[in-house]
Amino acid sequence: MNWQHRDSVSVSAASFVFLDSTKTKPPRGKCSRQHFFTTTTTTTTTTTTTTNPALTATQNGRETEKELPFAVQLNEYFKKPVPVPIKRSVSLYDERINPPQTFDVVSLLTAAPSIPACPRPLWLVLLGSLPTGLLWYGYYKFAVEEELLQMELAKGKEPRGFGGYGTLGPFSYGLLLGPLASILHIPGGSNWSVLGIGFIYYTQFLLYDRVNELYTDDGRPAPLSVWWCLPIFFPFNLIVGLRQVHFLSQYNYEKRGIYPPPRDIVADFFPFISAERFTWQDFFLTPSLWCSLLSTAKSIDKNTLPGPLRDVLNK
Repeated sequence: MNWQHRDSVSVSAASFVFLDSTKTKPPRGKCSRQHFFTTTTTTTTTTTTTTNPALTATQNGRETEKELPFAVQLNEYFKKPVPVPIKRSVSLYDERINPPQTFDVVSLLTAAPSIPACPRPLWLVLLGSLPTGLLWYGYYKFAVEEELLQMELAKGKEPRGFGGYGTLGPFSYGLLLGPLASILHIPGGSNWSVLGIGFIYYTQFLLYDRVNELYTDDGRPAPLSVWWCLPIFFPFNLIVGLRQVHFLSQYNYEKRGIYPPPRDIVADFFPFISAERFTWQDFFLTPSLWCSLLSTAKSIDKNTLPGPLRDVLNK
């Protein structure tokens, strides 16, 4: 891929993609290839041509930042204060030509967002998240939000997510500024953390619905019950979260030409993770969904249950 590097831009406050020529092509199997860095400029200069096809729709023929979708503007806003070395290390990689077909654990754990999206199976997400107290899940959230934003823009859709920076930025600032406001006795400042938490829940709701949209766009049934994400529906909020990770990774494997996708040991042991969409009543009445050790167990007949429980399941 001998693409020409864009040295300057002429459109004020527009966002463009740059090829980082210092990156070398890693061995096959790594979830990283040609490295791209998205930045913003506010100057007006002469323009050089490029043969590099647009990876992001921030190039999508729009002339000013005001005309960019709100989601892109928000993502760019929270990207600006991030140090350049960090932005470069987690910027999009182009793997559209000969995308890797095999991956090792370290490559997946450290993979930057990519086009096509890098598959991150459930077992890997748990491996990275649990020992780190969910810190690695924050990076997972960043990466998939960046990838989904690019996928929506590439399809010509109005983006429904806010990108990695636009998702974690408001959440992080809310968590940090809330306690600081309390220390400084700023009226109402302690509520900023609540707003940050509310925002991240909202983006999680959007994430589940956007994963459903990936499947319905392909003519397949939506796999997730989005309303389960609300904390009042415990344990179904955990179940739908596990299913989101699984079905998104399966989708990304397929888009890389890896079919059938590799087996996931966690999803194999807990069939409710990979099963077709089911209701909460189905979950309680079907032991074979709970665990692979119960794969031969018969479904529970509602008529054998106590009256009050039967009434609840009939609702």
